[in-house]
Amino acid sequence: MPTVSSHNARVRTVYLSGLEGMVAEVEASIFPGLPSFEVVGLGDSSIREAKERVRASIRSCGYTFPNQRLLVNISPAYLHKSGSSFDLAIAMAILLASGQVINRRGDIVIYGELSLTGEVRPVPGSVSRLLALEEQEHITCIVPDKDREEALLLGVPVIGVDSLVRAISVISGEDPFFGIDSSDELIEEAFPEPSVDISSLRGQPEALRAITLAAAGFHNLLLVGSPGTGKSLSARILQGILPPLTRSEKIDLLRVESALSVLPRDSIVSRERPFRYVHHTCTPSAMVGGGRNAVPGEISRALNGILFLDELPEFSPKVLDLLRVPIETGEMKVSRNNCTNLFPARLMLVAAMNPCRCGKWLESPSECTCTPSMISSYQGKVSGALLDRMDIYCTLNHITEESLLETMKNDYTPESVCWRARIEEIWEIQYSRSQAAGIMPVRNGECREGNLGDLFRLGKKEMEYAAMVAHQLQLSVRGLQRMVRLSRTIADLDGDPDVKCDHIIEAVSFRLPKWGEKKI
Repeated sequence: MPTVSSHNARVRTVYLSGLEGMVAEVEASIFPGLPSFEVVGLGDSSIREAKERVRASIRSCGYTFPNQRLLVNISPAYLHKSGSSFDLAIAMAILLASGQVINRRGDIVIYGELSLTGEVRPVPGSVSRLLALEEQEHITCIVPDKDREEALLLGVPVIGVDSLVRAISVISGEDPFFGIDSSDELIEEAFPEPSVDISSLRGQPEALRAITLAAAGFHNLLLVGSPGTGKSLSARILQGILPPLTRSEKIDLLRVESALSVLPRDSIVSRERPFRYVHHTCTPSAMVGGGRNAVPGEISRALNGILFLDELPEFSPKVLDLLRVPIETGEMKVSRNNCTNLFPARLMLVAAMNPCRCGKWLESPSECTCTPSMISSYQGKVSGALLDRMDIYCTLNHITEESLLETMKNDYTPESVCWRARIEEIWEIQYSRSQAAGIMPVRNGECREGNLGDLFRLGKKEMEYAAMVAHQLQLSVRGLQRMVRLSRTIADLDGDPDVKCDHIIEAVSFRLPKWGEKKI
């Protein structure tokens, strides 16, 4: 029986599945027969469209596109694949199979989008792709030139190319350069000055204490007050007193952001914690993530930062209910295309709301136009289960005439930088306490350990007092634990090694809503 000769070649590439970088193999085979070009391997329409980009790019660079039967397979074939990052790998496999390029580099991992003229363009998900190659040894990793800064941040040796011709010269050995140049260095941006300083919050001592406690323990915060009392201002101030992102936190955040778009340089070098201002028209998929290829949502984009929900009762109850699980577990599961993606959800939830729809019931009941049933209905739009997950309730009132006069003066000293340093010291204390207990370093508001009495240094009297208060206020077990965690933060902020009854009393005062008759 006669044999049919064929030419084969293979290269490796890496694609994005949720937030994970997945290594795949691109195989190209050229057979005698009528000219055709097929791509198999469970790819979507974006991969099928790559055929025309690859064909035009190869010809634009002066090479010949095979005029025979051409078959490209992307394995593993049982996993769904999408995106334009396969362009460069497909083009290189075809050139190797046709004998127009000789591989003198050995094992190759390559990805990037091609233009019709052979230009190599960056693709989303670069951080996750590079992390997937972090443990790969003895490989030649070729990436779009604009991904070099991400590679510098991660310490992954790569070759950045801006065109198909450059990639060919690297693989064929004509370009001797390999790896990150030792003279290259990623210059990180200095931590920016706060957009709003904490000293601008005048005449609101309770709000000042609440936001410093929220920052010190990474606690969820609910701000309630009439319009114009400074709820949004307090949230902005809170961002300015949070310490900068650590390297590992920054990489985790960049994984999320890079999955959504190509990262600008400002995002790569910035160490500021994210502040996601979410409008009440936000949909469930926009909040938790989703879509055809399951991209992260607002919860994940606020990773290690603040998720701010203004006008909380105006949000859809379905959207608010979706927040309950990720707040507790620190992660969100999204299932798409028969695949479950795990998105991170470690964040500080800060929400703001009016006491009623007109906003006047709290301070000027006589001017309030809302009926009791309207007030109850408005406040009832926020479920008790979500309120139970808030660590601090803070009520803001209109400030006095003297405080209003103070806001017009420019004689105050900026304080946010000093507070940021103080908060960072407190976080280090909490990390050390967690490590000493043999658990993962966490801040007080994130601690999910059951034995909080020993971990947070509560004596027998303090534990009995906390249980008695929780019973009288009909707090849930979750509410009791959040009260104890807040007590520990108050003690840390006051410099006390042990939690005392005074700390518990203050924590209870922040667990009692001062609006409406409903006790949470």
